[in-house]
Amino acid sequence: MSNHEKQHQVLFVDDDPDFLQLVAELFGSLSQGTWQIHRAASADAALDLLKDHRVDLVVVDINMAVLDGVQFLKILSRRYPDLKKVTLTGFATEAKRTECLAHGAELFIEKPRVADGFKSIFVMLDELLNWAPKAGFQGMLRQVGLSDVIQMECLGRNSSVLEISNRQMRGRIYIEDGSILHAVVGEVTGEKAFQKILCMTGGAFQLAPFEKPSQRTIEGPWEFLLMEAARVRDEAGTPAAAENCGAETEAAAAEAAVAATPAVRLAETLICTGRGEPLHAWQCANPDARIALFKDVAQQAERLSQILPLGKFDRLELQLTDGRAIVQTRTDRRVFVRVNHDLAVA
Repeated sequence: MSNHEKQHQVLFVDDDPDFLQLVAELFGSLSQGTWQIHRAASADAALDLLKDHRVDLVVVDINMAVLDGVQFLKILSRRYPDLKKVTLTGFATEAKRTECLAHGAELFIEKPRVADGFKSIFVMLDELLNWAPKAGFQGMLRQVGLSDVIQMECLGRNSSVLEISNRQMRGRIYIEDGSILHAVVGEVTGEKAFQKILCMTGGAFQLAPFEKPSQRTIEGPWEFLLMEAARVRDEAGTPAAAENCGAETEAAAAEAAVAATPAVRLAETLICTGRGEPLHAWQCANPDARIALFKDVAQQAERLSQILPLGKFDRLELQLTDGRAIVQTRTDRRVFVRVNHDLAVA
């Protein structure tokens, strides 16, 4: 096969044969022939395979019998220093994360609880496979969605500074351990700056090593921040319309949309798996009621998509007397966020 030489060689090491079978099927389908997947049920089997096969990426489970993932990473780093390495575990701790990254792992990722969650994992691994080893990397925002880059950094619990620029503005987004701490564009900071950056439809970005910001101006889950930024961007107009009007008009539209957005205060958050199992809750007095709401919204969205050929509906916005609520029902994750508008500032 002529395309075989172009395939990425990916080795998964895990002592769970069912998991190895799952990733072989899922990633084999998602890669559409661009990956050749190898499997090993132990560190010894993986080392034997590496002797005879060129491998681009090794994905290692931490909790394995005899030789665990951290010890295996140490061996790989000594014998194959140029090999890209990722840890994928169902039992993540901050101590393990620090240890794995210190011994050569490029990413430390938690195993998703549902099959659809592997799509995000595939995107991260595929991006790593295509990434050239430089101090940073650059790309056009029209080719790689800025929100996708942010999502990959947050899902991987990475720490970095995302630098973004175009002809009109230059901004920075600070991410630590997968949490967005701070954003700045000129003299604008916080969520307003984050929204302004996400309104950009073209430019260049670079992931720089993490450094502590001078202040923390952003709180709350990154999922809500991306959803809120998408809403503001929608109100600023479509990218095509902005390009037709010129870059200056695009910047002005983004400024107007962000300026028109009232200050908000996070009031309640609930994040669940696609099956409705709670993953994170904050100020949520009645999780069962929110989980029931997820189910109702998903059912109504399914009915609506059958009646109207307008695509899949997965998000509902509710205008409240003192703010707004957003319900998102994706196959791999369900999110409820309620915010209050701060109309008066003391």
